[in-house]
Amino acid sequence: MTSDVAGREKNAADPARVMELAQQIVKLLSCDDSETRQRAFQTAMTALGESCPNLAAVGSLSFLPTASDENHSDLATFFSREGELKFADNALLCAAYHYSEYGNVPFSISEIQRIAADAGVILPDRPDMTFVQATKQGRKLFQRAGRGVFKPTATAGLMFGERWSVKAGRKPKAAATAMSD
Repeated sequence: MTSDVAGREKNAADPARVMELAQQIVKLLSCDDSETRQRAFQTAMTALGESCPNLAAVGSLSFLPTASDENHSDLATFFSREGELKFADNALLCAAYHYSEYGNVPFSISEIQRIAADAGVILPDRPDMTFVQATKQGRKLFQRAGRGVFKPTATAGLMFGERWSVKAGRKPKAAATAMSD
């Protein structure tokens, strides 16, 4: 019974799982009117033994996913590409995520650490050395762009595409962001 409780607590903290369940619920209830949806939701919560506020009294749709939740969902989807990776591979995957967002733009170690923390993956003790030593067929994947700042090379872009099907992103990034961290 304790493993069941632990499993439910784990799923509750997983934004990707929350988004998946929310999408299934929306799919089920999208054809019904608002009152029917509210009553169905309240009935389901009661059947599960959960307390449920009166949704009409709440007057807020705070339970709906926000843009931040969607970003976490995208992040969770991105990082669920492979099973357990080595810590160094997690660092490369974080760099690939940054590359998929911003393209061939320099990133700082603190940005990679934030991505890893949001994704729930573990990085090596010295991710900077991981990027310094990362090569493919003798070619460097990253070049230094300042103290604690790295820029993916063309070889890194090719490796990201081959290994994880990642394409260069086009989001603009302020130049000072990578340098200030």
